[in-house]
Amino acid sequence: MPNAKNMLIAVDDSEASYRAVTYVGSIVGGREDCRVCLLHALPPLPRELLEFGGSSNPEHEAQEEARIKAEQARWIEAVTQATEPIFTRAKRMLQEAHVPAHAVETQIVDTVNTQDLIQDILDTAQKGNFGTVVVGRESLHGFKALFTSHVGDALIRQAHGLTVWVVE
Repeated sequence: MPNAKNMLIAVDDSEASYRAVTYVGSIVGGREDCRVCLLHALPPLPRELLEFGGSSNPEHEAQEEARIKAEQARWIEAVTQATEPIFTRAKRMLQEAHVPAHAVETQIVDTVNTQDLIQDILDTAQKGNFGTVVVGRESLHGFKALFTSHVGDALIRQAHGLTVWVVE
């Protein structure tokens, strides 16, 4: 059974995400018996970097495959580096809330496509023994709220055996 004191916070560079971090900090600040994991999902590879269309010339195909792999690696490195300011800000917020630095970890997941994001979060929670998953959500009003689905809604439906906090 996952430990509810171990919290996984899905973070991105949104104010809703940082509100979730602040909320967790207010709950676990000063406690030594909790773990916090800041999880960031990389965006899926752009379509043009997914694969080379192929060639009847094996040598040309090998060159193009190598080029695509190199471009993918450069893209992944760039988006991974872009997560550092997100993690830095979130860790600073937790530190200011008196969450011990040794209790905070970071993790990045490679999301193949947007639909896999929920499963990536749930898999990370399960593997890391995180019993509480926390996400931030922007408040939407009126017509837009009726037609907008949110990660938190999907997590609530699919997170069996886990606590889900959606911070608005």
